[in-house]
Amino acid sequence: MRTVTLLLAALLLPAAALAGRPLNTEDASTLDDRACQLESWVDRARGGVTDFSFVPGCAVLGVEWQAGAVRTREGGRSATTATFVQGKHAFASVDDGAWGIGVVAGLSRAPRREEKNGWGDPYLIVPLSFGLGGDKDTRALLHFNVGTARARDERRNLTLWGVAVEKPVTERLTLVAEAFGENAARPFLRAGGRYALFEGFDVDLTWVTRSGGESNERYWSVGFHWERGSLLP
Repeated sequence: MRTVTLLLAALLLPAAALAGRPLNTEDASTLDDRACQLESWVDRARGGVTDFSFVPGCAVLGVEWQAGAVRTREGGRSATTATFVQGKHAFASVDDGAWGIGVVAGLSRAPRREEKNGWGDPYLIVPLSFGLGGDKDTRALLHFNVGTARARDERRNLTLWGVAVEKPVTERLTLVAEAFGENAARPFLRAGGRYALFEGFDVDLTWVTRSGGESNERYWSVGFHWERGSLLP
């Protein structure tokens, strides 16, 4: 059950093209064409369950393409528990103005699911972002997500949502917070920050818990975001 919950929370909301690691909530911006990035992180929950995520991506013709996988270690054993592919396009980028809007569409797969574990769990998300302040280097960013996903094994559609804020407090340090979930279920809450070690490379540390949730729904997340421009020919 925990694997399914984290798949929905970390992938369907979705896993990469984030408002910068470590947020799950999408922002309304994309990489520049031909630029690429790599994001990877570890989620460590009580009870000894650890998820390792690896998500590369590149932008081509105005669309940011990504593919990712989650490897879970529990009870001394490890296995791939989730994979996904997605594309993201910003009709108006918050990087270029006071607000932005975009669309994210993708497919996910849960290999360890007993039934219907192949590719084919589609999702669609609309991110809306606002810049709060005139200075783009110091302003806060507010992100809203609404979307839908098909849970084939449960034969139902899910409503996905997310709300996030990020605020630079120094030239290198940015604090982040968010709430995200599906349908009317109790939301997940995240708080923490990311730190720019050097241009294009950030590390992050956050704490995630579920409102009213059990101990195995609380975990630490640590990761990095590495971005390079014009890598593709």
